[in-house]
Amino acid sequence: MMWAMDGDWLRLGGVIRAARKRKGLSQVRLGDAIGVKRTAIQTIERGHEFQSVTATLRDIERILEWGQGSIEHILDGGDPLPSDTPGNRYYTKHARQDSGGELPVRISRALTEGTTLDTAILPLSPNTEMVVVVKGKPNATHDQIMAALTAWEEKGGYLERLGELTEGRED
Repeated sequence: MMWAMDGDWLRLGGVIRAARKRKGLSQVRLGDAIGVKRTAIQTIERGHEFQSVTATLRDIERILEWGQGSIEHILDGGDPLPSDTPGNRYYTKHARQDSGGELPVRISRALTEGTTLDTAILPLSPNTEMVVVVKGKPNATHDQIMAALTAWEEKGGYLERLGELTEGRED
């Protein structure tokens, strides 16, 4: 369903602004939590009309701990829906058992989009490690994927040397 033009985008912006402030979030902090710039949050809060509900609006819905479909409900004149699974201020819990617990929304989104090309776990110290996931964008061509894999192989060697340099170091 589309809400452009017939939804109350100005009202949506005001409701988002009020909820963000109640949570003690600045526009910058909200943007950082979902992987967008402050100007994107400003645009939404000023009531910019979109052609449809965007992924950014869905991310805001999750960060504000609203139930799924709240954006449409507000556009139709209602209030945010209650959330079935409340999260914390900047992160969202994911049902996937392999997600590592709580991840920023922008990271979770990146992990679920596209094709996983390779992964690596590199020790940084006895008590820490770096997890690297190499992803191909959903619309990447075969040639673009192959170029990305070549670039990863070059960078992967650097990362392995980094792991060797840090072996034996204490936190």
